[in-house]
Amino acid sequence: MCHGAPSSAFPEPGPCKTMRGSVEAFVYGEADAATTVAIIPDIYGCNPFYRGFATYLAQKGARVFLVNPFAGLGELEEVTREKAFERRHGVKDKAFLDQFEGFLQDQGIGAVVGFCLGGLYVMELARRGNSATLIGLYPFPAGLQNQDPLPVPLDTLEDVRTPQTILVGDQDAGAGIDNVKTMADIATRNTALDLHVYEGSGHGFLADLDSADPHLKQNAHDAVAVCVQRLF
Repeated sequence: MCHGAPSSAFPEPGPCKTMRGSVEAFVYGEADAATTVAIIPDIYGCNPFYRGFATYLAQKGARVFLVNPFAGLGELEEVTREKAFERRHGVKDKAFLDQFEGFLQDQGIGAVVGFCLGGLYVMELARRGNSATLIGLYPFPAGLQNQDPLPVPLDTLEDVRTPQTILVGDQDAGAGIDNVKTMADIATRNTALDLHVYEGSGHGFLADLDSADPHLKQNAHDAVAVCVQRLF
């Protein structure tokens, strides 16, 4: 699931500072940057893929906060889906997002890019009416079980009027192929949902930035371009 390895499409991770508090983040880029972005990773956390993506955005002129939702829960014992989900279950989703919204305000962060679990958080920020630029990649529109669960996005998506950009593959079995179709149907009626559905791509399709399949590779590069356009 999602990203456990770096991508050659992004630079080697650059220098960063660690910010600790109610929310922990690794901070890239200049303090006076006009664009400020928070990245929320998938269940594998702030690994080289996301550090490379953060560096990529910083090199374009952004101040980037790579947020660690798993602060205090330790490093992964091994990079496996089972271990990642075991650690993920220690996160209290609603409590984390409540703290994260305060963090956005305190740091003056104007945009959020969330992947997988982070994409679910983006959809909840939109439901709450958060004013940041919101971009979610392969989120879970049917929600995720948790000890402190968030509302199921599909239950309210029809009525959410806060703009959000969602990028997902039409073969995303993680999000649910039928759920992707339901989102596409909602997007025809709700213009606040800027939905991009990529034919043939599955869950975690930015991994296809390094694919040998030209169609899948183009899908991934197009998704990055959409992110850059929305952010800058």
